[in-house]
Amino acid sequence: MRFFNSALIAGAALLTFAACTDSKKSADSNVNTNIPVDFHTYTYDLVGINKSDSVTTDSLKYWHLTGDCVIPSKIGNNDISALRDSLMTLAHIEISSSNSAVPKGLEGIEICNLNPAKTNTASNAVNSLSIDLLTSSVIVWENYSYEYRVYMAHGVSGINYVNYSIADNKILSLSDLMKPGYEKPLLSLIKNEVKAQNVNLLEPVEELTLPSIFRIRATSIEFIYPSMEIAPYSEGDIRIKLSVMDLADLLTRKGTQLILGTQSE
Repeated sequence: MRFFNSALIAGAALLTFAACTDSKKSADSNVNTNIPVDFHTYTYDLVGINKSDSVTTDSLKYWHLTGDCVIPSKIGNNDISALRDSLMTLAHIEISSSNSAVPKGLEGIEICNLNPAKTNTASNAVNSLSIDLLTSSVIVWENYSYEYRVYMAHGVSGINYVNYSIADNKILSLSDLMKPGYEKPLLSLIKNEVKAQNVNLLEPVEELTLPSIFRIRATSIEFIYPSMEIAPYSEGDIRIKLSVMDLADLLTRKGTQLILGTQSE
């Protein structure tokens, strides 16, 4: 079924195209601004029924669906509708008219009114969208998903990040932080770190490509290869952290400011 993991891929693609921009802001504008930020939290704890024809035993039909998420309700005077849509897609939810979170994109699964505390559920799916980093310049969201289907040897998890510039009202890509032509030297730095970690790779290190997932840290950028992308499941996610000093030749001035939360002169 893998509904959460397939949605994660779709959500990552959406984030690439749904980055919201403010054309009135200059590329040299200060990144340290006094902008009020308000959040709303949502949770759900529900039972779903697998309507697929392949499931014939009643006891195997039920899924326990749980989730929590933090969605911005206001960021200054920015129009954050595209940001909110991207985050809700990544968290696999929609907000109902009663301001409640409802899971969506559950292929073959229908929500029912059974009490999860009193229902035996053979399978479960969890999704959590949380604030990973909050500074005056940047908000980083972490989305974690986990799915276990009955008869599977183990559960399957996935993780992704949204890196958002408050002043620019934009979901950031690496090209927003780094100078043109950064790809090759950045990949070389990452390969060196992978070698230093002695990762048990599925393919030779020379075959590595740039990871599609990254998150801004207080003084660095962490690059993530999800579980099973470049290494066996037993290795988990492969994480490579490069400091601002490591990336000094690749980061633009503004990219450095966004990471460090400093103000342009």
